[in-house]
Amino acid sequence: MKHIYLLALALVLTNHAFALTNAEKKALFFGIDNRVFIEAPYAAPFSAIGQLETVAASTCTATLVAPDLAITAAHCFLMDAKKLDAGRWFKAGFHKGEYQARYQVLSQTFHPRFKKGLVYKGDDVYIQDSAATYDIAWLKLKLIDGKAPKPLALFSGNKAELKTIIAAHKSLATQAGFAEDHDTELTAHKDCKITRLRPNNTIYHRCDTLAGDSGSPIWLNTDTGPQIIAVQSSAPDWFNRKKADNVGVTVLQLPPKP
Repeated sequence: MKHIYLLALALVLTNHAFALTNAEKKALFFGIDNRVFIEAPYAAPFSAIGQLETVAASTCTATLVAPDLAITAAHCFLMDAKKLDAGRWFKAGFHKGEYQARYQVLSQTFHPRFKKGLVYKGDDVYIQDSAATYDIAWLKLKLIDGKAPKPLALFSGNKAELKTIIAAHKSLATQAGFAEDHDTELTAHKDCKITRLRPNNTIYHRCDTLAGDSGSPIWLNTDTGPQIIAVQSSAPDWFNRKKADNVGVTVLQLPPKP
């Protein structure tokens, strides 16, 4: 499978789209796997999280944020240099082949700078620094069957307010997705650490993620309910774990709604 890298950093970042040994996973998980399985059928807010399937049958994680909109990572659609691999299905509450609601993906929208900043070499996809900050996308959806879950709210403030709310929650967040080692079951890392809000509106974090978690939501449990602040974008190779934390792209970077 293709790998995703960030060119402009001193280390190489990848989405781990390959088999990992237990020792390699342990390194990626900062020494311990803190993920927990979410019991099905998923209750809110986990019911809004689902598996995104593309036309080429690649999978990522996405989250319903409105009756007809979800968010995910932009790179989920651009692993092939020749054409866009459009979204096909979004299955909310996905668990072992079943789902709570199935949506047809009508379109995907992300910043044009992201596609322009990709470099393809052999089986690898390189994300230049100019593109890394835009690895987030909208999905326009049409409900096909099942019962629509309650959408998960998006943080709607500015960067200063985001910095304040992260600090107010002691930089502790929740991440949940369909990681490659359990890709039909939702796992979550609760109270994982946001280590930095970066100048380019991405975050460094220490939530335990693998391939399949791309596009998964990272949220704060506020007094008014969960609010998504970012989606998972990339992580370092296991042997570079000590050089960098995982990278999430904040919702500040979302393009205009489709």
